[in-house]
Amino acid sequence: MASRTYGHYCAVAKTLDVVGERWSLLVVRELLNGPRRYVDLLAGLAGISTDMLATRLKVLEEAGIVSRRTLPAPAASKVYELTPLGRDLQPAMTELARFGMRLLGEQDDDAFQIHWITPSLRAMFQPERAQALSLTIEFRVGADAIHARIADGALHTCPGSADDPDAVLTFTDAATLAEIGRDPAASLTAVSTGRLHVRGKPDAVQAARELFGLNR
Repeated sequence: MASRTYGHYCAVAKTLDVVGERWSLLVVRELLNGPRRYVDLLAGLAGISTDMLATRLKVLEEAGIVSRRTLPAPAASKVYELTPLGRDLQPAMTELARFGMRLLGEQDDDAFQIHWITPSLRAMFQPERAQALSLTIEFRVGADAIHARIADGALHTCPGSADDPDAVLTFTDAATLAEIGRDPAASLTAVSTGRLHVRGKPDAVQAARELFGLNR
């Protein structure tokens, strides 16, 4: 278990004993996108040292949040993934993103990777509007892309561009996405100023706007 503890008989404190150390929740953020090799985690966690990553993974494994397995041949790579207990952190991560978008200002010199927007997209997503929908939406920030498959009211994100997306939302920068996330009405200004461009099949474009609250 974690080497340090608050020593409080409290559910919040006990959770923070496990995932409250620096980098721990960001490891969870990476693994919410699926299994990752050690080198993938190192690349996705800009600024972390290899010793720190190894330490955090060890603690998360001991706590039952993360597990390791070897992929079948021919890959035969060892990967880390969230356990069912670890995946239960997803709603909390979504709410942290919802809160955090209120704190994000300009990007300045902060590092950014496109898959880091996934928790924010989940916070913006309105599943009640997606029950009868099946579509693929691509999200671009500058030249980088991820895409989301929406089916049966659920959102599943995947790296890279989609082969044939129904709609594409292009943000000039991550700060524009954060601004819209905390104030959906800002999408109108973002479109008129060219910081957000939406294209695709008309019905899919309208659905994308409604699914992510861009019509308010």
